[in-house]
Parts: sequence; C-alpha cells; structure tokens
Amino acid sequence: MLSNKETSLSRHLSRAIGLLAAGLQAGALAQQGPDLNALPLEQLLNLEVVTASKIPQKISEAPSSVTVITTEDIRLRGYRTLTEVLQSVPGMTVSYDRNYNYANIRGLGNPGDLNTRLLILIDGRRLNDVVYDQGAIGTEFPIDLALIDRVEFVPGPGSAIYGSSAFFGVVNVITKGGAALKGQTVGIGRFTGRGREVRNTYGRGTPGGTELLLGASAYDSAGRDLYFPEFDDAVSHGIARGIDYDRYHRLFAKLSTGGAVAEAYFGSRTKGIPTASYGQQFNDPRSWSLDEYAGAALSWHRAVSETLDLFAGVSVARYRYRTVNITEPASAGATYSVDTAESLSSGAEVRAISSALRGHKLIAGAEYTRDSKRQMSNYDVAPYHLNLDAAHPKRQAAVYLQDEMRLGEKLILNTGVRHDYDSEGGATTNPRVALLYKTARQVTLKALYGTAFRSANAYERYYTFDFRANPALRSERIKTYELIAEYFPTDRFRATASVFQYRMRDMLALATDPVNGMLVFSNIDAARATGVELEAEWLREDGSALKGSANVQSARNDVDGAWLPNSPRRLFKLNYALPPLGDHLRAHAEYRFTSRRRTVQGGEVGGFGVVDLNLVGTLAGSRVELSGGVLNVFAKRYADSASEEHYDNSTPPRRLDAIGQDGRTLRFTALVRF
Repeated sequence: MLSNKETSLSRHLSRAIGLLAAGLQAGALAQQGPDLNALPLEQLLNLEVVTASKIPQKISEAPSSVTVITTEDIRLRGYRTLTEVLQSVPGMTVSYDRNYNYANIRGLGNPGDLNTRLLILIDGRRLNDVVYDQGAIGTEFPIDLALIDRVEFVPGPGSAIYGSSAFFGVVNVITKGGAALKGQTVGIGRFTGRGREVRNTYGRGTPGGTELLLGASAYDSAGRDLYFPEFDDAVSHGIARGIDYDRYHRLFAKLSTGGAVAEAYFGSRTKGIPTASYGQQFNDPRSWSLDEYAGAALSWHRAVSETLDLFAGVSVARYRYRTVNITEPASAGATYSVDTAESLSSGAEVRAISSALRGHKLIAGAEYTRDSKRQMSNYDVAPYHLNLDAAHPKRQAAVYLQDEMRLGEKLILNTGVRHDYDSEGGATTNPRVALLYKTARQVTLKALYGTAFRSANAYERYYTFDFRANPALRSERIKTYELIAEYFPTDRFRATASVFQYRMRDMLALATDPVNGMLVFSNIDAARATGVELEAEWLREDGSALKGSANVQSARNDVDGAWLPNSPRRLFKLNYALPPLGDHLRAHAEYRFTSRRRTVQGGEVGGFGVVDLNLVGTLAGSRVELSGGVLNVFAKRYADSASEEHYDNSTPPRRLDAIGQDGRTLRFTALVRF
C-alpha cells in the first residue's frame, strides 16, 4: 500500500502527465520537432558493434550474439541506471539487496558475488576494481546515462579478447561524442521516496572534427521504510526506518580531436544499509557504505594506410570503498568497526588491425597493467584497534591475436587466442572459434566455442578479518558452446534463436575450515548451464515497435545436481512503444516475467511479472522534454534471494532468506536544451 506521501506524489504525477499530454497535443499541431518515430531499430539492424572483437563489425558478422541498447532506447524507456538497461537484455535478471545490484546471466550469478564474473567496460576500458573485482551496475556506476551513446552486451566468454572477469559476459558502455548534444541541457527529476535528481550536460563539435562533452549530475533519495519478517521483535518490529537512503554525484569530461580522445570520470555514492549485513545491529542508522570510482584515459587511433589501422591507449583507474559496521547497540563505550579498500591501477594497450592479407582481417594487440595499490584494512573505532591491513600490488600482461577469415561470400571463420600472465595467478591461454554461414534467405548461422577465466581477487585471497587467507587459489574456468540462427528478412524485422551450454570448474565459494572453523574461499564448485534463448524485434509502418525475448534454461551444480540459487528457469520480456501524438509524444510499456528461484538459505522466492510504463514528449520546438513513468504499475509484491552476508548480531544470528523489492514507483523528469 502506498504511503500518504506516495499517494500525494501519485496525484501530482497524474496531473502532470495529464497536462503534459494536453500541452503536447496542442504543440504537435503548431510546431514541427524531431521525428520521435525514428526508433533505433533500422539503425540497430545495420549497426556496427565493437565489443565482440574490439573492431567495428555488423551484428550479423560478429562472432557472438550481441544486444544493443541505444541512447534512444534509454530516453524513451526512461531508464535511469545501468541496472534498468541490463534488465531489458535477453537472458539477464538483476537482483537487489538494498545496497548492490547483482546480474544473473542465463541462470548464472549468485546474490552477493559483486558481479565478479561480468566484465564492465567504459569505452572499452575495464571498470571492475582490482580489490573486489566488482562490476558496478547500480547507482554506484559512475557515468550518467544521459552521456551514453549505447550499451553493448556480449554474452559468453570474452577472455580471448579481454582477459580475466569476461566470464559470463561483457558489458561495454560507449559514451557520446560532444557533437551529439549540440549545446547545453539542464534536467531535474523527482521520484518516489523523496528522490531528487539534477543534471547538467554540455556538448559541442566544430567543423574541423573537435568535440567536447561535459557532464555533472547528483541524486539524493531518502528511500523507504522496509519490513524484514526475520528481524521482527518487540524492539524494532522488523522495520528499518530511514536507512535505505541513496546519494551520489558524478562528473565526466571527454575531448576528441582527429584520432585522439581524452576522457575522465568520477563517481561517488553513499548508501544506507538496512539489512544488518555481516552480523550488524538491525535498524541502526550508523551503518552505511561508500563507493568511489575515478578514471582517466588517453587514446589514439589512425588509419595509416588502406590496409593498416593502429591504436594506442593509456589509462589510470582508482577505486575507494568504506563501510561502517555496527555490531553493538549505541551506548556509552560501544565500539564499531570500519572496513576500507583502495586500489590504483595504470595500464597501456597497443593494437594493430591489418587487412593486407587477402580474405583476412588480423587483429594483434598487447596489454600491460600495474596494480600499484590493492589495499584492504579493518579497524575498530573508540578504542582504536587494527584488525586487518593487507597490501598486495601485482602486475598483469597479455598478448592476443584474432583472424577474421572470409572463406567465400557466405562463410566467415573467426578465430582468436589470448595469453595472459598474472603475477599472482600465473599464466593462462584462452581461445575462441566462431563459424558463420550466411544463407540465401537472410539467415545467418553461427557456431561458437570459447573459454574464459577469472583470477581470484585480493579480497578472496587475502582478507583475514574473521576469514582465513588462501593466497594459492586457482583461477576459475569456463567452456561454452553455442549455436545461433539470426533472421533478418527486412530492415524492420529480425529474429534470433540460440542454444547454449556453459561448463564451469574450479569455481570459488565460501567454505568453513574444518581445522579452525573460519570462513575461507576455496576452489570447490563445478557447474553447468544449458538453455534456449529466443528474441524478435519488429518496427511497424505506423512508428510503433514491438520487441520480445524468452529463455528456458537450467543451471545446476555438477557435484550433486542441485538447482543453483537465484537461477530462474524461465524468463520472458516484452517491450512495446507507440507514438500516440505523432512526433511529439511517445509511450513505452515493458513487461518482465521471472520464474521462481531458489534462495541461498534453501528456500524459494516466487515467480513474478512486472509492468513498467513511460511517457516522453517535447514542447517549445523540442527545447523542453518531459518524461513521466510508473515502475511496477500493479504494485506486484516480489522478492530476491538474500546472500550469505545477510545476518544480524543476535545469538544465534537471524538470517534473511529473501529481500522484498519496491512496489509502485513514480518518477518525473524535465529537460531544457539551450
């Protein structure tokens, strides 16, 4: 049930949307704006993607299946976070534990794993930090979505191109050029939970090809009061009050001229923790976490001849983490602990692309990364006591080679291999092979094989506060097999079907040391996943668009055959967009169904279907854009699995089995272009 404040906000939003529709209808008769019917599907079908091979390729010729979410998709659907973008990807679900978001890809991905097996890139450069290997996809992601040109997702192993962490898939967030904005845009937003957002972006391009892009944004939300039945007692009644808040600010700059591009970003998020994680005091407002990401890069690309392209780039990335752990009630003399982590990495890459050999496109590259700072600490406050101080810098180097061979007009053989050396994990080599066959009836058949690895991170190897270190951990391994059929009869319709199998070994998991009873990470798990994925997209002549996907999959532990936690067996997604008032107004509806899942504690969360609606339109010659949206329109009650960390400081500890998700959520944004 909505609170009084939410009901009031609902009434205000309803009135605002009504006024919006009336104003847009009048405006549509008097002025001509940009063609909002020009949905990105036609561009998508002919779009060149870069993530699959680090070079531009048509989707039908990429050695994998690729999903692209464009800036128009983001705008028209009202997406605000990378999580919302990824929830629309076929085969992917995202769970939320009121602090971080966790992706599950084709049935694989445990709550609490920090997305360590999903590689997140910003303009082709790694975002995953080198302490926890965390793939940031929630509000801690440091780039505002208004600055994104498109998001490319490639499922399956990517280690033959990207190395460690490209295990279940690769997400590449590609930012805009300055010329795309054509001036300044100021935006404000209001959201359920007393959420407020402000953003300011500026972009400009010159006739000579120089482009500048600047962006800044901030967000502040008080969140909701949340009920946890496992914590229901006479003191708190199971309600966490006022500690689900979320605050962030972001900065971004990008300058490009000729073949050179310089860019930098900074993002800082502070999140209240309402779930009493890691044995904390429930409903204590002193518990929070901070994530900060910062990075800078300089790259150069030039076609030195008709058959040779060269690329070179250098980058630096910094990550900082801090969380306050409250294990005792607030009283005289009570203490609490603070966990911190900090990393600093610098790297360089060179790459050459040659088509000098007839029928071949060769890509050869080398990378070097120096993680000069990988530090973790834990200390008690008042009185001060140092519990952990671990610093373990490391080095990584890699070489890779890929060959796209055209064996006639209909057949392409794409092969690749990468050799990585890690000063902790040793050396590893990962190949991939893709055979593509184009039939005469606009059908492309793809047969894919690949391997990938993930090197154990610093947290898994060296964290010792209530844990036992295990520096000798082996890298996780995966082998994948996939058959894909893509059907592109026209620029207005496409359909894709794929069958896949993933086989994993040496998977890292927390276990209890039988000698001292301490928790320790060990290579103890093996698993496999098989499934079928279907997708279709249709752009109609009237400007409306329909897109849907369905997955049937099974992910099980190889040791005992058990169904993996947080693994849905069926997924269904449907997106529908239409222009009810021509060029000046677009409406979008999205439906997502997720079947039941096992929880980490051995229970189950039920299946659910959620409907989201969004309305976007322009006024005043397209200088003003208004957007109103409703998430979870029917206030569906559903939950995600909790993870091993969700327990309080009671004796014995009370453990969460599932974490309830938000009900109906309202949002309204306004943009003004100058």
